[in-house]
Amino acid sequence: MMSVKQHDVSFKKDDDYETPKYIWEMILKLVPRDKILYDPFYCRGNTASVMKELGYECIHEDEDFFTNHHRYEYDILLSNPPFSIKKKIFDELKKIDKPFILIVPVSTITKKYFMDNYRNDDITIIIPPKRMQFMKNGKQLKECWFDTVFICYKMGLNEKIIYI
Repeated sequence: MMSVKQHDVSFKKDDDYETPKYIWEMILKLVPRDKILYDPFYCRGNTASVMKELGYECIHEDEDFFTNHHRYEYDILLSNPPFSIKKKIFDELKKIDKPFILIVPVSTITKKYFMDNYRNDDITIIIPPKRMQFMKNGKQLKECWFDTVFICYKMGLNEKIIYI
């Protein structure tokens, strides 16, 4: 989960988790290299360098997503967002209506706000081969206590569930 500058949202101290390169490598197999990516949730700010290393252009600025996302020309929003505000993020993404890939707890797909907004939409759930492990302050954590998935919207994938 990555933090964002937002004045009307209170963040939990443990809402800043970084995404290791191996997790991005899992999902980027499904993303053409000519697409411009946007990760609006900054944390330590390493996403752009990882994406560049993997051959992708990525916009990754330390700015408030809710007020600044309209400033950027991008093809796909790709992020590990702050889980404490995922409802607000999904609501905003519905308004934006552009392709996205988000890493979220698997329980997200059972939430009323998610089902109400995305039940009949072009959604694909991508299930990783094992539990994803995140980083905190640049250090790999030993074990995440919950499962996460990739939720993809308008990515042109033909299946509703993909196991990678």
